[in-house]
Amino acid sequence: MNARKTHLSTIIKLTGVASLVLFVGAAVPKQPAITAPAIKPAKVAVAKAAATLDNSAELLHDATPAAATIAPSVPAVRVLRMEVTAYCPCTKCCGPNAQGITASGHDVSYNNSKFVAADTAHLPFGTKLIIPGYDAAPVEVIDRGGAIKGMKLDLYYPTHEEALQWGRQWVDVVVVD
Repeated sequence: MNARKTHLSTIIKLTGVASLVLFVGAAVPKQPAITAPAIKPAKVAVAKAAATLDNSAELLHDATPAAATIAPSVPAVRVLRMEVTAYCPCTKCCGPNAQGITASGHDVSYNNSKFVAADTAHLPFGTKLIIPGYDAAPVEVIDRGGAIKGMKLDLYYPTHEEALQWGRQWVDVVVVD
């Protein structure tokens, strides 16, 4: 009688595991049906149940939930080593026709007067940059100049004295795309 109970217990465990495997959409390999005359000792039945559990666990392990395949959107960043010069709206820095308007049409008071001029072939208008020592927040490219070619930037300062303090430096600029 104990052997029969053990056999029925094993069948119930196997059926429960198979139902779970089918529930998550995995396929269970066909196994020979266990019939009443083919009762085996408890050790053999437990070993067979363990083998079946190992196979189903492998199938469950390979399943990947759909949510795990969706990556969060993270802005791409790149670092450029650039020659950065400061400028102001004076006629010495911007020429005799300086009117306080940038090449993109913004007034120099845009973004609390924190912006940069760049070679728009490399960094188009609207590109956001983080420039160590200038501002903690990203600043936008909204101006360009005839002398700004390639890996050069001009930082805008409201006064000529502030621009002279910065001068010209090589800086690792972070481009936030």
